[in-house]
Amino acid sequence: MNANQSNRVQLFRERGYFIVPAFLETPELAELRRACDLVLERARAESSVKGHTSPSVSLFADTGNFARWPGSLERLLTLVASARVCALLEGLAHADEERTPRLQKVDYYHEQTRRDWDGDWHRDSQFKEHDPQREYALLLRTTAVHLRFALSPDDRLELVEGSHRRWDSREELRVRKGAQRSTADMPNATRVALRAGDACVFHAWAIHRATYQRAPLRRTLDSLYAFGQPHQAQRW
Repeated sequence: MNANQSNRVQLFRERGYFIVPAFLETPELAELRRACDLVLERARAESSVKGHTSPSVSLFADTGNFARWPGSLERLLTLVASARVCALLEGLAHADEERTPRLQKVDYYHEQTRRDWDGDWHRDSQFKEHDPQREYALLLRTTAVHLRFALSPDDRLELVEGSHRRWDSREELRVRKGAQRSTADMPNATRVALRAGDACVFHAWAIHRATYQRAPLRRTLDSLYAFGQPHQAQRW
């Protein structure tokens, strides 16, 4: 592990995220955006729900997404499984987890077309475990990682630094599990601003949210990875 990787791992352990400026060069960024926009255009043309009221489209959930553009599918798969991406995830797993990251899903986030709304504060772990004790145990022994590529400037992500290493404070829990989950008053929240071409790696168990507006334009590719438990069959 080189010095850059060691620094990124330290930032991830302490803060729960790190940014790699200009990870994508201009030609690569343009190719990826064209590939993702093809799916978005298809979704908007065929679905009044997913294409207009949802903030993202799942790129690999529908086998028809790339039926007419196999080259675009290959371009995306090449990126999310590349050695460059795996290098960003090196050293992020817990000691008792397998080291090889496993891709779970790939989403393309876009601007709203009908209304503005603020997302709810959450940890992704709460969607896997509803019981607080079981969720906390999951938090302590597993790792899930979002890797985001900004294909246009994006400052929608907010997170609470270091929250991936601990359980919620009383105030954090009141917000995350309460009636006002989309409030702007989350203590110690940090807004993560990315330029086009930047990559951001953040812990999916950290307390975070995004805001969704009709403007400005948003084009962000998000890949979710997890690390398996040794000697256990995985079901995704």
